[in-house]
Amino acid sequence: MTEVLAPAGIDPQKVGRWIENRFGVSEVTYSVLSIGRSNLTFTVEVDGQKRWVLRRPPLGHKGGSAHNVAREGRIMAALGPTDVPVTNVLEIVDDPEVMEVPFVFMEHCPGFPINTPEDWARIPEDRRRGTAFGMVDTLAAIHRVDVEAVGLGDLRRPGGLIERQLRRWLGQFEDITQRDIPEIREVHDVLKREMPEFSDSAIGIAHGDYKPNNMIFAPDGTINAVVDWELTAIGEVLTDLGYFIAMLTTPDELTSIWVPRPADGFPTTEELIARYEDRSGIRAENVDYYAAFAMWKLACIREGVYTRLITGQMGDLDFDPETAGAGVESLARQALAILKEEN
Repeated sequence: MTEVLAPAGIDPQKVGRWIENRFGVSEVTYSVLSIGRSNLTFTVEVDGQKRWVLRRPPLGHKGGSAHNVAREGRIMAALGPTDVPVTNVLEIVDDPEVMEVPFVFMEHCPGFPINTPEDWARIPEDRRRGTAFGMVDTLAAIHRVDVEAVGLGDLRRPGGLIERQLRRWLGQFEDITQRDIPEIREVHDVLKREMPEFSDSAIGIAHGDYKPNNMIFAPDGTINAVVDWELTAIGEVLTDLGYFIAMLTTPDELTSIWVPRPADGFPTTEELIARYEDRSGIRAENVDYYAAFAMWKLACIREGVYTRLITGQMGDLDFDPETAGAGVESLARQALAILKEEN
């Protein structure tokens, strides 16, 4: 095997040896895949062609289910036989002789995420509205999955997802932040006080980060795969709908991503919610609350990304730390404004 350079997070000799033993390919190259800012994702190329994808925890990983790559791989593998489009997981590797942390090795999925207006423009104009509804249809498909039938019933936890995540994200925020941001605690307290009554009627797989740049699209607008399942949990599925709506209505500068709006051929929020209810059979109640919760959670996540960037735990990802850190307070304030309007 010839010497191969690789991004931080991959030992090319150890991983290359594993690939050769497993797939009989001795010459590969690695590059950072610009999807996700938490777990690290790389493409593996053979003869200049993208063949596989390798996903591992961030550098300096210390545990926690948000970065449990093996768990994420298991979820994708379980969804493979369902109507939910996911990448094909080939192997979940937990071998310190190959890598110091577990990683997921999967087939490369062709297509592109929607990160920019140029990405959206790659889809023919007469298909964009259908593509948007396809995102909602796919979300409904995720929420219709029988958790027990696909073997993920053991992921259930007592109580409601919102209750657990309020506790979890506040704890993670306080553990990782190196700044004083009192708005995070303020919004947390309002969310806890105004939490909708827990009900078993809309419980299922909640993706946790459902937005256009976590999907891989074909040129005709078809969704080839939903990616980034690291935040997935079993709980109130309307948290996903609230998050999706929040990402479509929050200013781009606060989310660090571009998303299409009605002016770009995207349906209105009302149309998307009606489509979701029709396809899922679930009544979309308290969507504003779940959107506010999503903004607060996003603020916590952004603070974690910011801290990992300034401490060098994000590998070679080309992402400005100040961009990641900016807007945390603004997201929290916007969440608070939604909660006040709701009341």
